Amino acid sequence: MNDERTNEKRREFLKGMLVGGGAAAVAIAGGAAAAPEEERPAAQSDDRPKGYHVTPHILEYYKTAQF
Repeated sequence: MNDERTNEKRREFLKGMLVGGGAAAVAIAGGAAAAPEEERPAAQSDDRPKGYHVTPHILEYYKTAQF
């Protein structure tokens, strides 16, 4: 009889650990999702060319690279 009572207590403890762990995981994930986003600074200038363009550092790379 004593063994059954010990096993029952052990099962209840383990169930509580599982439920508590799941609740903690949900709380952490919910907290991360609810965090407000910081505003990003606007680009300094939109008049720069888009796409590939040759710049001084690219020219320097071409000089030093062996093709």
